[in-house]
Amino acid sequence: MDASGRVLIREFFAPHVIDALAMAVEQIDWTLSFRDERGDRALTGEELRAQAPADRAALSDKIHRLAERQFQFSFFSHSMVAAAQRGDTDLLTRFVRWMAGDEFLAKMRALSGVDDIARVYAQATMYTRGNFLLLHDDHVDNEKRRLAYVINLAREWRPDWGALLHFADEQGNVVETFYPHFNSMAIFNVPQNHFVSYVPPFATGERCAITGWLIAAE
Repeated sequence: MDASGRVLIREFFAPHVIDALAMAVEQIDWTLSFRDERGDRALTGEELRAQAPADRAALSDKIHRLAERQFQFSFFSHSMVAAAQRGDTDLLTRFVRWMAGDEFLAKMRALSGVDDIARVYAQATMYTRGNFLLLHDDHVDNEKRRLAYVINLAREWRPDWGALLHFADEQGNVVETFYPHFNSMAIFNVPQNHFVSYVPPFATGERCAITGWLIAAE
């Protein structure tokens, strides 16, 4: 990586690997991740399907109202790490176990120059109409996050559909934008200010990815 502390690498995985990952995320029964006044929340696919349209609209309104005054996000997710801890054996779980091995971590250390990377967190994510992620820098006090990453799995996307990864400076200027090219991998240092732009109601696609952090040893 250069002095910006970020890079977008195209055609990162072999075609058969990225195709298999893209097909795997299409099978996920997604959980909606967001925040309320008490902190991070999640609603499973089953819980969302049980809601009446009026309840879904009220939830969306609450999400937007909180975003007016503090950090907020709204996107769909599936924790690959939690699946691995349960002992699942599907493709995404096998993939995160491979990511946790030295072949992948050594490549990340070599690409980034960050030598103490020892662990990985991974989740599948999906952004569709109404989803967003407000400005933040990924730092948390109790976890040694060194790098954030995004493995892009959307076969078709448009820049005017939002869900673009934007980086901002301390003055609020957007200094760089990463487009979610299929089979690209974004890697950037933590902390670093960034956000994912709002997906408007007219968007007809789903921007899927595998995202997470590369973490130093405890």
